[in-house]
Amino acid sequence: MKFGIGYFSLQSPPHDPRRHNELYAEMLDEIEAAEELGFENAWLTEHHFLADGYCPSPMVAAGAIAARTKKVRIGTGILLMPLYDPIKVAEDAAVVDNISNGRFILGLGLGYRAEEFDGFGRTLAQRKGRMEESLEILTKAWTDRGFSHEGKYYNYEELNVTPKPVQRPIPIWIGAFTEPAIKRAARIGAPLYVPAIGAIPIVKFLMDMHDGFLKDYGYDPAQFEHPLVREVYVSPEGRKKTWEKIKECVTYTAKGYASWGSMVDEKGNLLSDPDDPILYDLALKQSVIGSPEECIETINAYKEAVPVDPFICRFKFPGITHKEAMDSMRLFADEVMPHVK
Repeated sequence: MKFGIGYFSLQSPPHDPRRHNELYAEMLDEIEAAEELGFENAWLTEHHFLADGYCPSPMVAAGAIAARTKKVRIGTGILLMPLYDPIKVAEDAAVVDNISNGRFILGLGLGYRAEEFDGFGRTLAQRKGRMEESLEILTKAWTDRGFSHEGKYYNYEELNVTPKPVQRPIPIWIGAFTEPAIKRAARIGAPLYVPAIGAIPIVKFLMDMHDGFLKDYGYDPAQFEHPLVREVYVSPEGRKKTWEKIKECVTYTAKGYASWGSMVDEKGNLLSDPDDPILYDLALKQSVIGSPEECIETINAYKEAVPVDPFICRFKFPGITHKEAMDSMRLFADEVMPHVK
């Protein structure tokens, strides 16, 4: 099993406000250390117009990571594609791929927050059409030839996007929760990126659906990566005591998703109340928290249920200090990674 680090949201939460220049500097240090410890990929995420400063520019951050690292793959998990002009995304992705010498993964998703679409002059009703056209344009933009495109949302005549990426093409992964979006990912032969939402039954449901669609389109699911993001905190103190220490930090993410209407319970029911006490239980169940032995046991439970690989560890979630994240990551690398194959 391969392990990654992220996703980095760079949030400054009300319960522990931080300067964003410090958060970005710490992120680069953490990813540099993760590379030395054997983690193989690093991930960024994106949202806009939030009071905690959630990272709005994953491409810029990806370029900085590329310049500081030599081996880790760098991915967006995920970029909100319908908010962007696909030509600009094609150019930025190619530049990051060149800086990293072919280590970039472009993770894409539809997005769902009306505030973000309003802010960029887009509508939620257009997002599926914009995504479909963008996927076609990205594929054309990274070829050796110029191209033209005449569509409903984008029109280009004889463009030749340069520089060309190192990878031909840059791999595209898709973040999705609904059946049509998961089917789209399978149709284009893209791995399904599952973020830090949903306990094991939900993760299994999503991955099984994607694998089924891959087979329908003539692909072998065993040939695809099955990424999964989980919040991770390793401590010698054990699961119960550790949870009491960090539960507000871990649940901050779950509360945010609930307020946006994208948090689900173990049966897949949407939760929309950020003050619902069930969020604490869900956040604990879907995370990897405790002693090294307890973390190994939790990861093995995921392995038995779904073909996870890579397993992406979110050590730096809102409110966790740089030292806490680094200590947890080092303990994970020393005492968990060697025992999970």
